[in-house]
Order: sequence, then C-alpha cells, then structure tokens
Amino acid sequence: MLFNTSEFAVFFFIVLVAYWAVHKWMNVRNMVLLAANWYFYNNLHYTFPFYLLGMILVGYTFAHLIQGKEEKATRKGILATGIVILGFGLTYIKYSKLILGNIAGMEQWQASALHIIVPLGISYYTFSSIGYIVDVYRRRLPAERNLLTYAAYISFFPHLLSGPIPSSVTVLPQFTKISIPTLARIEHSVGEIVWGLFKKMVIAAHAEKVVNYCYARYDDLDGSTVFLGVMLFNLYLYADFSAYSDIARGVGRLMGIELTQNFKMPHFSRNPGEFWRRWHTSLRKWMLDYLYLPLGGNRGGMGKYILSILFIFTFSGLWHGANMTFVCWGLLNGIYFIPYILTDSLTRYKDAPAAGRLLPPVKVAGQIAFTFLLTTLSRIFFRAPDMTVAKGLIHKIFSASFLRLPLKMVYTKVAMFIPLLAFEWVQREKDYVLQLSRKHMWVRVAGYIIVVILICLLYKKQNASEYYYFKF
Repeated sequence: MLFNTSEFAVFFFIVLVAYWAVHKWMNVRNMVLLAANWYFYNNLHYTFPFYLLGMILVGYTFAHLIQGKEEKATRKGILATGIVILGFGLTYIKYSKLILGNIAGMEQWQASALHIIVPLGISYYTFSSIGYIVDVYRRRLPAERNLLTYAAYISFFPHLLSGPIPSSVTVLPQFTKISIPTLARIEHSVGEIVWGLFKKMVIAAHAEKVVNYCYARYDDLDGSTVFLGVMLFNLYLYADFSAYSDIARGVGRLMGIELTQNFKMPHFSRNPGEFWRRWHTSLRKWMLDYLYLPLGGNRGGMGKYILSILFIFTFSGLWHGANMTFVCWGLLNGIYFIPYILTDSLTRYKDAPAAGRLLPPVKVAGQIAFTFLLTTLSRIFFRAPDMTVAKGLIHKIFSASFLRLPLKMVYTKVAMFIPLLAFEWVQREKDYVLQLSRKHMWVRVAGYIIVVILICLLYKKQNASEYYYFKF
C-alpha cells in the first residue's frame, strides 16, 4: 500500500480514529495498531506477515533470554545466537542467489533460490530486531515484557518498508505510554506529509521515466546526456526516498510516535562525512552503534580507521543488494573519505552551511558542488543493473561526446529540481522544509494549500509507482 494513494488515506483515517478511540488502554491501543500493521503488510503479499512474525518471536525470545542471565559469557553466547538466527534469515532470503551462484555443483540449490520471494522491508525489521537485542544486552533498556507492545513496535506500518530504522532505546518506550499530539505537532505532521507527497507525486514521478530511459539507452546517448541522467537519478532518489521518510514521520507523529528524522537536506553537505550525517541517518546510526564503534571507530591508528570506514561502506553496499554494483558503490563512498582523513580535513560541521546568509561564500559553494559531484558519480553503480552497464555509463561520461549538448528532455527534468533545492536552501535552518512563519498561521495554511494545489495540478495517475527503496 503506497502512501500516495486514496487507499492509504482511507486506511489511515480509519486506523487513526480507532487508535485514538482506545488510547487510554495500552493493550487495546497496541492491538489496534498491530491489526493495522498486519493488514498493511498482508496487503502486499499473503506470505509476508509470517516472515515478520518469525522475526518478532525470535527478537522477543532472545531479549528475555539475555536479560535472564548475569554471566557475561552466557549473555554474549545468547546474543551471538540470536544475531545469527536473525541474520541467517536475511542472508538466505536476500543473498542466496549471489552466494550459491559462485559455488560449483550447487545448480539444484541455485534453481530453488531463484524462486525465493523477498519480503519487502526485510532488511529494516531485521536490523530493528538485531538492534533491540543488542541494546538489551548492553542494558540500555530492559527486555519488553509485553509481546503486543514489542510486536507493535517492530511492525509499525509507517516505517516498516523503507524506514527510518527505529532506535529501540528512544522509540520502543513510546509504545508503552500515550503522547497526545499538540496543535504544533499536528501542524508539523501535516507539513511533512504534504511536502513528502509533493516530492513523490510531482518531483520524483516526473523524473523517474527519464532516469529509466537514460540508464536503458545509455549506449545511444551522448556523454553529456548520460551524465545528466545519472545526476537526475541522484536527485530523483533523494526526492523519492526522503518523501517516504517525511510521510512516515508525519503519520507516526499523528499517532503519538516520534520517528527519527532520516534526511537533513543532504545535498547541501560540504564533505562526504557531512553527507552521510544528513542522508539516511537512521541506517548510519545503526551501523555506527552496532558495527563501527564495536570495531574501534577511529581509535587504533589511521590505518585501522581507514579500514573500518571501507568495511562499513562495503557492508552498506551489501545491505542494499546482492550485486557487485552495490559493493562498488559502497567501496567508492568509503574511498571518498580517505583523502579527507589523510589531510585531517574531514570537518564535522555542527551548523547549517552559510548559516544566516542568503548565498554561500565561494569556498562553501565549491565544497557543496564537489560533494554533490562525488555522490552523483557513485550513483552510477547504485542504479546500474550490472557491472557491464556501469562500465558503459562511465565510458560514455568520460568520452568526447560529453562536450555535446544533452537532450532537452533530460536537462529540463534536472532543471525541475532547481526550485525544490532553492526552497530547501532557504529553509535549511528550519526543523522541516514547510516550517513557515511562526507568527502568522494564515501564512502557513496558505503555504500548505499552495503545495496541495500544485500536487493536484501536476500529478498524473499513470505516474504512480512504488518507492525506490522498497527493494531494499
């Protein structure tokens, strides 16, 4: 069920009314939520809820087994077993084709692997489950006694398919208490939902077909057109993925659940480190907490620091898919860090770029443009179906045909993002993009109405498609 459909609007309205009608009774409230989660997921494929149920039972059981033991070695053994069980399901379902495809004599198993149905969102709730039992092991929170509460948390439908990946320490406790949204939080939710719908239904929808054309017909196109096609995919991916996260946060907040802000205007980043603190922040935090820091982080010398970065980004690539293109994408993003590390120039910016200024200084503008170029080039591997296509795209971009004029239909779609990025630039110091005048409600309401009108005028039903990150 897509957020940008009338079906979801009706579904969410019914769920919201039922949810708040029983909000005083925690168990009943979570039962309503669990039923909604189940319907939302079952609507995709009848087998998918059973994958999710297995994850819920494994996570719940192992968290209690860990909490019931005091000996460190025993606790660590239970944790390792739980992670292996949760990880095995994800590895077999998502990566069996890649693994078996490289082993001689496994033809029968390879054939079976081709018929595996990969449940949508499996990576997200697997990571949520692993993060939860690790947090219980670290005693960052107690194991949740109420199975209904834990099941409602893991399967919470707004973030189920494409995140944000919830933190059990901050999000799980919210399912045990009620937080009635204030008028300001309701307005915040409306702003995020409206802006998310605009990005998905207008911006991303109009760019998707051109992106697909450029990647499918790259061999017949000039290098300039191919490069703009890759750039368009970079911008499309942001509009599509951040749209889902914005709507998920708005929907969750209307139910009294505050989810992580997954995107913080990443295309205004001044170096790769800042980009990854602004892009898909919940995945970054998960890898930071459960992989990078346990590996030692930046401690142990520069060599180990660089190897840790390369490992984390390679892991991130594999998380996205069992394909060498994703491995190269992840590794390339890790390599981007090396010059900054070697020159000690990987600044951890705490403020927005050019804070308080309408236009950035030349240096900041150059940093933003260079970081954007790096992320754009990495998207060659992210979108290409295989290495042959990726190599072909690179060859085209770095050929003499790069100097020719690109196709009009491509550069007009890229130009469509200029107003979007300009508005986000103006709003870059706000909590969310449609956070307008604090003093005058009529200004804010007018802003929401204008965006809704633009959606109605520019959206075409035939442009409806799944969110790109559903495949991960």
